[in-house]
Amino acid sequence: MYRHGAYDEFLAAELRSSKEYACGFLLTLMEGDEGLDPVVALKHTIKRYGIKEFSEFSEIPEKSISRMLSSESIPKIETLDKYFAPFGLKVKINLE
Repeated sequence: MYRHGAYDEFLAAELRSSKEYACGFLLTLMEGDEGLDPVVALKHTIKRYGIKEFSEFSEIPEKSISRMLSSESIPKIETLDKYFAPFGLKVKINLE
């Protein structure tokens, strides 16, 4: 279902207005059995945030962000840490 552009603008403004809101949005995308994979949720959040704005927020170059968004491969843990850090999150691997 396509959402109206006003919704996208509202969501982008909300994500940019509060680090806590952006973190909550990202975590909500990953919740439950039907939640998104962390990398997919991160890409979705960055796209909604805006590449230029996320670059300014995270201090990651726009070119690097665009490359990560278009890549089919799974980024290294160190790379994921750089992208999750602006949201106050850290990547951990838990094998059981």
